[in-house]
Amino acid sequence: MSPNKWNIINSFARRHITLLIFTFFTGFYYNILTIMIPISIGKFYELSFGFSSHRLAAFKFIPFMDAPDFGSFLIFFFSLVILRLIFEYLNRYGISLIGESFSKQLREKLFANQLQITMEVYNNKGTGKYLLRYSGDLKSIQNYIKNGVIRFLQDVFLLSIAIIVIGCFDVYLALIITVCILISSVILWMLNKMLYKVSLARRNSRSGMLSFVNTRLRGILTLKAFNKYQPEEKRYRKRSNTLYDIGKSYAKIISIIQAIIPAITYSMLGIIMLYIFISSKKNSMPIEGSSLLILILLIISTLPVLRRSLRVSIVWKLGNISFSKLINIFCLPKENQLQFENLMLNLEKIVFSDVNYCYPNTSKPVFKKINLTIVPKSTTLLQGVSGTGKSTFIRLLAKFMSPSNGSIRFGSVCSSLLSEKTIRKNIAIVSKDFPLYGRNVYEALVYNRKESTRKNAKLLLEHLQQFEKNQNQLQLDSKIGDLGANLTSGQRKILMYCRALLTKKPILILEEPLKELNIKTQNLLLQMLKNMSNQQTIILLDDHPVEGFHIDAVHYL
Repeated sequence: MSPNKWNIINSFARRHITLLIFTFFTGFYYNILTIMIPISIGKFYELSFGFSSHRLAAFKFIPFMDAPDFGSFLIFFFSLVILRLIFEYLNRYGISLIGESFSKQLREKLFANQLQITMEVYNNKGTGKYLLRYSGDLKSIQNYIKNGVIRFLQDVFLLSIAIIVIGCFDVYLALIITVCILISSVILWMLNKMLYKVSLARRNSRSGMLSFVNTRLRGILTLKAFNKYQPEEKRYRKRSNTLYDIGKSYAKIISIIQAIIPAITYSMLGIIMLYIFISSKKNSMPIEGSSLLILILLIISTLPVLRRSLRVSIVWKLGNISFSKLINIFCLPKENQLQFENLMLNLEKIVFSDVNYCYPNTSKPVFKKINLTIVPKSTTLLQGVSGTGKSTFIRLLAKFMSPSNGSIRFGSVCSSLLSEKTIRKNIAIVSKDFPLYGRNVYEALVYNRKESTRKNAKLLLEHLQQFEKNQNQLQLDSKIGDLGANLTSGQRKILMYCRALLTKKPILILEEPLKELNIKTQNLLLQMLKNMSNQQTIILLDDHPVEGFHIDAVHYL
């Protein structure tokens, strides 16, 4: 089933039904108490001035409403105030928890989804657009759930009760208020259609700026080396000016909406006063005394709720924009749609049959009808100068990309029938195209916190660094910087070998296996790999013959 806004909301509601019920009931009692306070003040009017109202008598079914004296009334009144305080707190806390829980669920689902997006999408679109743009959208969606759904339903319930109570005093007055609300909603709906278009353009412009900044800062070394400060500042200012122009249009419409809402509520209040004034002049006013006081207090207490309800259309529009953006991300092509199978692929031949591959938006193919076979538990060298497709070979074999034509098979099974996880469970890679990440060396090498794993990582790291200078030797707690920026090329290579060897995967791919390592470390690794060659399939990729390995087959790219 394709994801949509209501599927996501329904899924959340089923998982948090207890919290939703709690919030609903606290909101119900909070609203009832909000209406009861103005009604109770009518009793104060009776006790203070000795007047009574048959309409107020209709509410004496409420416990303690028929207080016999002023002291009892005060106890009743302050009890209402305290209860309203408690229920309002619980209700607001419940709404906030719903918003935070929904954001948490959506945030985690988005990250898991982004990890599964195919590499073609990342190559074509760039990672920044997907990793950065939804931070503001989550806030809009949280606001949509809190204020656009939960609080709006509560406000509608409160306004409905208030109109019913007002109708008990004067049906025509209740009808006037209802008509005013409907007309106001239509006016704001028309304004929000304009707001939607501007908001969408504003969000897209902001996303573009985030992606631009992310790309430039990731390439900061190149930018500085070639003194590209001025052209990049110029490009940024151009984007900034576009966002500013859109922002002015957005501010114009949003200011109109925010200014017109109080004007609408005050106009409605003026119409109500006109009705009451005309009715009193004609001596046809059905409301007087305590009833009139209750009516005035009810209208005053519901005006802020009415304003909030009229403003909710803004929340809906902005929330819908954010939902549509994030749902588009959920709909992007994903990996691992096939079932995971725990297969030992190193026992099978790896066969490339008439494989063609051409990158999108290019006409020249990287591979054209390439045919090769890699025998299991052998050492194979793929040799070719830069640009002949060594990195592309790795991506095709590990199913980061799929061939344009032809097939890649593990034994008799085509890679297209295997999930990406099944294939990669068998392949470890040492290549600069697969950078290190994490806060420190340990996080860059392993993905669990078992003590035995830490011990193995420490021993292997020490073993591979035994011929390195003391000042270059790393510890598990050493900071590596952003994608290993704090490390030398030799340190990065050693850590990549550690990461690959610790996984103990049966197929080992080594790009430029000895480059950037000193002679003694090269010999150490050659001996280790020689000892492993009878159990593992080793694939070497380099632009020249690699000495020191016992190579079973050479293929030229």
